[in-house]
Amino acid sequence: MRTISIKPLRAFEVSVEAEVISPDRLAALTFGQIRALEVWLGNRKRKLSDLFRVEGDEAPASPAETLVRLEGDFSRVKRIAEGMTAGTVEVLGGAGMHAGNGMKGGQLSIQGYADDWLGREMRGGKIIVAGSAGNYVGAGYRGEKCGMRGGEIEISGSAGAYLGEHMCGGSIRVSGDAGDFPGAANQGGTIYIGGSTYLPGAEMTKGTITVGGNARVLPGYQKADVVTIEGREYQKYLGDLVEKGTGELLVAAS
Repeated sequence: MRTISIKPLRAFEVSVEAEVISPDRLAALTFGQIRALEVWLGNRKRKLSDLFRVEGDEAPASPAETLVRLEGDFSRVKRIAEGMTAGTVEVLGGAGMHAGNGMKGGQLSIQGYADDWLGREMRGGKIIVAGSAGNYVGAGYRGEKCGMRGGEIEISGSAGAYLGEHMCGGSIRVSGDAGDFPGAANQGGTIYIGGSTYLPGAEMTKGTITVGGNARVLPGYQKADVVTIEGREYQKYLGDLVEKGTGELLVAAS
């Protein structure tokens, strides 16, 4: 396993666009080539070595045999692990917006907070967040008909609004609360929210949303039977009937 460690040389006052931070981009390169890769600091191009210290194993490897470890404050570093197909990225703190965009494989692990658009339009692989996450987790970007299509996202804390918006496949699991409108316009996939949320499944046509806490249910949902899952009762709803939807919404029975 090749290990590549990347550390910021200073705190960033403006965001850094760093889609090159991925096993797919780094695994086969020498450190000289890695340090010469270009990133954007605001509206200016910089070499990776201008902003980060790069250390670790020199010998090239395949993406699947590469671990990229990010140490320090990456909360303003965007697009980490974008398009990743294999290997592992470990963030030992927080991660900026758009982490895991379009991931197809591998694993992205974030120990702290993950900013908005985590796992945007994800196709495969796994994202694990030990902290909480922002808005639009697993969603589709503006104008996209499908957000997340495959893969898994697990969040130990809470998540923001529009969790899994336009989701077409895959699974999202949030241990805590979620913000407004999780699963909006969903066309497939599964969402589990351990805590409470507000108006889940608006305009959903397919898929399943399970809420372990409280939820206000839209009038477009038809109450069905009570089901038991792992010893706990859930009220089942079908909808969103406004969209002639056949999705399932399960809310813990009080």
